[in-house]
Amino acid sequence: MTPALRRPLLATCIVLTALTGVAAAGIGIASAIANPKTFGVGVALMLGGYGALLVFVAWLVARGHAWALNLIVASGLLHVLVLASFLTTDDRAQFIGSLIVLPFVAATVVTATIAVGRRELERTSRD
Repeated sequence: MTPALRRPLLATCIVLTALTGVAAAGIGIASAIANPKTFGVGVALMLGGYGALLVFVAWLVARGHAWALNLIVASGLLHVLVLASFLTTDDRAQFIGSLIVLPFVAATVVTATIAVGRRELERTSRD
């Protein structure tokens, strides 16, 4: 276990970001299965790439790269905006799904933002 994963704020945002990346890749695979035409495959590739990028950023933070923690904050804020958009839909399944995901996205943004403000990664080198 890396020193970053021993600190609760960092561990929370790292794990939630990695899980978000895995979920994005999974949604990409489902998109390709549901729509095997060019558009579905294109969406699948984009979501798969984005999911891989999120997992990579989480790994970088776990390895102690402070600049990557800022990317977790940025991606989390992007996810909040996407969820806000989904919450305005008339599609009940999309609305409920967004409500279910919202606490996890909020937890990622809050813990990552506090971790940046408290310079949590710098503390790992002193522990």
